[in-house]
Amino acid sequence: MKRILYSLLISMSVLSGCSDEFLSTEDPNQVTDDSYWTSEKDVKYAIYGCYDVLQRDALYGGGPYAPGFRDHDCLSDNSYNAWGWSGLQYISVGSITTDHWLLLNFWSDNYAGIARANQLIANIPSVESLEEDVMNSYLAEARFLRALFYFNLANTFGDVPLILKPQKIDEAHIAKSSKADIYEEVIKDLQFAAEYAEATDFGRVDKGAAYGLLTRVYLYDHQYSKAAEMAGEVMGLGYGLHGDYTNLFTIASEQSNEIVFSVLFESLMDGEGEKFSGTWAKNAQTHHQPMPNLVKDFYCTDGLPINVSPLFDPSKEQLNRDERLDVSVIFPGEVWFDGGAPFNKAKSKTNYAMQKYIRRTTEDLTDGPQDFYLIRYADVLLMRAEALIEDGETGQVVYDLINAVRERANMPKIEDVEGSGLSQDQLRNILRHERRVELALEGFRYYDLKRWGKLQEGRENAAADVIKIAYEPVYAGEKSLYWPIPQVEVDNNTELEQNPLWK
Repeated sequence: MKRILYSLLISMSVLSGCSDEFLSTEDPNQVTDDSYWTSEKDVKYAIYGCYDVLQRDALYGGGPYAPGFRDHDCLSDNSYNAWGWSGLQYISVGSITTDHWLLLNFWSDNYAGIARANQLIANIPSVESLEEDVMNSYLAEARFLRALFYFNLANTFGDVPLILKPQKIDEAHIAKSSKADIYEEVIKDLQFAAEYAEATDFGRVDKGAAYGLLTRVYLYDHQYSKAAEMAGEVMGLGYGLHGDYTNLFTIASEQSNEIVFSVLFESLMDGEGEKFSGTWAKNAQTHHQPMPNLVKDFYCTDGLPINVSPLFDPSKEQLNRDERLDVSVIFPGEVWFDGGAPFNKAKSKTNYAMQKYIRRTTEDLTDGPQDFYLIRYADVLLMRAEALIEDGETGQVVYDLINAVRERANMPKIEDVEGSGLSQDQLRNILRHERRVELALEGFRYYDLKRWGKLQEGRENAAADVIKIAYEPVYAGEKSLYWPIPQVEVDNNTELEQNPLWK
């Protein structure tokens, strides 16, 4: 079988009747069938139930009508979100209210995954039939997933409750732990996962996934030498760059050797489809619109910015450009769908539409089969390059890492354009540009800007693009860095305090 099926557990008693929501009036963590946890099959089904949470709209499955992780690019200078009710606009201008459903869905879905992971971690050792290495491999998957859910929460809400075991009703009131403490537990879980993960089914956690996420966590935590080391571990596991960036974000390339870890989706299987790749009547998605400043930031094929390259023609701005631009963005007048009409810029306030990940078929808008790539090898290479640069390395090893990503997109080497012997600041700027164009519209830009201390600059870039746009992104200091806790969670937990910036 090509991939695991997350939905196998949905009818299993271990989850029946449970909302999985943190601090709900029902206890989401109690197994309702005393006969459960008796065989490896029980463990495997429970593991799949934990993966299943990743598919939820607020995490990695969402799209036009329910924003997911990739729509977080709309909180940066990459994209504009045209639907104000989604909540992304309100976060961008600092006016989100604590009762908005976007906050509650993201909070609840991550804690649902944590609840399921805790259930696994607590009960897997009780299954007597498991050999120790098999038991540890299952525990590695559960701890990886718990780490991922907590990483999401810490990066959006900051300080949050840290729950590491199944809760009983009388234990449901718990105070926040610091973001630093959350990161410490995330790192512990991922270190365990990296040591013991042995899953071989496509889509399940293996050592590459564990080392890859650990690289990202260390990088976000500014532990650069450790980030570089973990990325090096991934590089020794046999991954490689997909040969053609132009077809990487398609169903045909889902199992490319570049994909270190992805969230799996399938159409026509109840609950297994995604919403982010859908089209309606051959029309482009225009809820998530690329900003002009993003489009301008893609260089020409000579490796030069458009304001200095002789190859740039403003009347035909998509020509002679980095091929990653055409993969990411639909231009006015472009016929991007076989049999469809040219894209009408009047349908977009930024004049552009999103193309990366968008399927060119007309299956159900809300039931797509496209996997979401949570960790790509190209990202690993760029994370290692960044970690080395921040750790003071400016030698050839940095050039080689960035050049590998550039050359896959048929762009020239650093040495052939910017030159050699560059300073740390020069390489840092090159690296940050490369991350932007390589990972455009995948959801990471918002988090990159925050950890670089550049969110204010990003919001100002976005605001400068506001010509027809209905709102102006602003930077409101620390209030722009973290979201308010859903008010219903504060009301239901006597120990839980609201983010002080949002009181």
